[in-house]
Amino acid sequence: MNLFDRFILAIYSLALIVLSCVMIAVTSGWFSPDLFRPYMDQILAGTNIAYLIVAIIFLIVSLRFFFSSFRFKKTKEDRGIRQKSDLGEINITVQTIQTIVERAARRVKGVRDLRTSVKVLESGTMITLRVSVDGETPFPELTNKLQTDVKEHVETITGILISEVAVVVTEVAQQENYAARKRVE
Repeated sequence: MNLFDRFILAIYSLALIVLSCVMIAVTSGWFSPDLFRPYMDQILAGTNIAYLIVAIIFLIVSLRFFFSSFRFKKTKEDRGIRQKSDLGEINITVQTIQTIVERAARRVKGVRDLRTSVKVLESGTMITLRVSVDGETPFPELTNKLQTDVKEHVETITGILISEVAVVVTEVAQQENYAARKRVE
C-alpha cells in the first residue's frame, strides 16, 4: 500500500471512529437525540450541500478500498516460473534461480565478486551478472565461460530455458585484495 493510500485510510478510519462513537453515545442514551436533530433535519431536507459532498467522498473512498482489497500484489517469493508436469504444477521462485546462478558463476575462474538479477519475461528468462574480476583472466574468455556455464547449469538444474545471460564487468579486483582473499580461502 502506498503512502497516499495509507494517509487516506488513516483519515477514513478516524472519521469512522468518530461517527461510531457518536452513534454509540446517542443510542445508549449518553447524549440526547435532540442534540443531533437539527443536523438530521438538514440532511433529510437536502438543504445542506456539505453533507452531500462528505457522503460522496465517503462512498468514493469506500469503493477504492473495497476494490483494492481484491488486488493482490505478488511478493518476491511468489514470483517465479510455473511449469506443468504429469503430476501437477511446479513453481520455481526467482530467488531460487538467483541462488543457482550465483553458484554456477562463482565456479568460474577469475570471478571475484558478483551480483545477479533474474527477470522473467514473456520472451524468456533473462539473467544479468554484475561481476568483479581478478584482471588476470582475459575478459572475452571469462565472460564467454560465465554465459555458457550459467546458462547450462540453470537449464540443467531447473529445466527452464534461459533466453539471455548478460555480463557486466564492474571492476577489476585489486591484487592485494586478491592475495588476502586467497590466503583466507
